[in-house]
Amino acid sequence: MPKLVLLKSEKDFAAFRASKSYQSISLKIRVRINPNQNTPRFGFIIPKKLVPKVVHRNLIKRRVKSLMLKFSPKLKPVDILFFPRPQMLLKKFSELETEIALIFSNARLWKF
Repeated sequence: MPKLVLLKSEKDFAAFRASKSYQSISLKIRVRINPNQNTPRFGFIIPKKLVPKVVHRNLIKRRVKSLMLKFSPKLKPVDILFFPRPQMLLKKFSELETEIALIFSNARLWKF
């Protein structure tokens, strides 16, 4: 099973200041094109103010990471930063999958 490449350093996150954002009801993403990479990379920012319980923050991360494992072979090599909102906890996994696929379509992140 392939692993996800995650954004971890402060330098990686700081590069998103001048990036394009896309959003839906329960999720916002920021996309940065990096010409020197050949796989998509993912990062997550879930503030304690929005989702106070660590159990819920981890649940959101696990759900999005499992969807990214499914979608990553079909994505362009870009950096994607996820900003989930508390409404994401109320969604079923299948609804979340269609919402993320729709955001990726709007952002034109799919390979053809």
